[in-house]
Amino acid sequence: MVRPLRVGIVGCGFIAQTQHIPSLLKIKDVEIAAICDMNEDLAKRVAERFHIDRYYTDFSEMLERERVKMVDICTSPQTHVALSLQAMKGGCHVLMEKPIALSLEETDAIIKAAKANRVKLCVVHNELFESVVMRARAIVNRGDIGDLVAVHITDLTPKRYDWIRDKKHWAHRLAGGIFGEMLPHPIYLAQAFLGRLEPVAVYSRKLGGYDWIAADELRVILEGKKGIATIASSINTPQDNVLLDILGTKMGLHVSLWNSALTKFGSGGSRLVSRGWENLSQSSSILADTAITASKMTSGRQHRGHYNLIRGFIASLQSGTAPPVTMEEAREVVRLHEAIIAQI
Repeated sequence: MVRPLRVGIVGCGFIAQTQHIPSLLKIKDVEIAAICDMNEDLAKRVAERFHIDRYYTDFSEMLERERVKMVDICTSPQTHVALSLQAMKGGCHVLMEKPIALSLEETDAIIKAAKANRVKLCVVHNELFESVVMRARAIVNRGDIGDLVAVHITDLTPKRYDWIRDKKHWAHRLAGGIFGEMLPHPIYLAQAFLGRLEPVAVYSRKLGGYDWIAADELRVILEGKKGIATIASSINTPQDNVLLDILGTKMGLHVSLWNSALTKFGSGGSRLVSRGWENLSQSSSILADTAITASKMTSGRQHRGHYNLIRGFIASLQSGTAPPVTMEEAREVVRLHEAIIAQI
């Protein structure tokens, strides 16, 4: 019999409860040995909710007693360096929420430790592993849209969310404020399609009334050898969504992550009839995607990006293959993140 991979989770907040713990519980040959959080009441409640036998408030104690082989870091990025270095020194593979760190210096220290201790490291770039994004990447890689020209990413987060309304939330203490937390997602999406990018222009503005937020609208233009990327990030919208518009010389793709919908556009002619057929095709595609997503959700076969990535990392540990997000890819996100944040 295969012995289960013993996993220890540090950080019992929202992302651990909604994504990491449920995902790990679904994966075969994985055992959540223990969880850890400095807030003992929270750790206890989460352990009881998910039927996890042991919980800790001291990370060192969990590592010493539980002999876990993998540590899943679900804490704020300010803590990533210390926790990951300690875990890797103890011989643990590390999965962590994005970003890997807050600076290139910190990132390089983490990568150096992973190599020195011969352990694997993976950062959660979860939106890359949403099924609709994987479909879009496959279409682009096949050459169906022609030569890639540009990618536009719209990242929307309502200001009513608790973490934005809470002036004491750790995200507001990051360089760049809320965008220090939000930017890694559109950055790694842009890089996945266009490769290495550099910022050409960065513009931020404050439209809302929260006095602890310096800017709540951000626009970024980036350029690379393969094309141009633009990012529009906002917290002044009524709904949460991430939208990708991928432009090629033959056609374009419009992708809605939250709705799991992909439509093609621009492949017909300029005549009114052609435009009408394109509208019908887009409507049919949206209806089909909606029906498929609803069916998968009802049957439990609809897996989100976190699950797909975490399962991929577990598979890489079991097979000795590369993790779904490499250290080099994670480092490149931090490099570009630093360059943009410095201009906000």
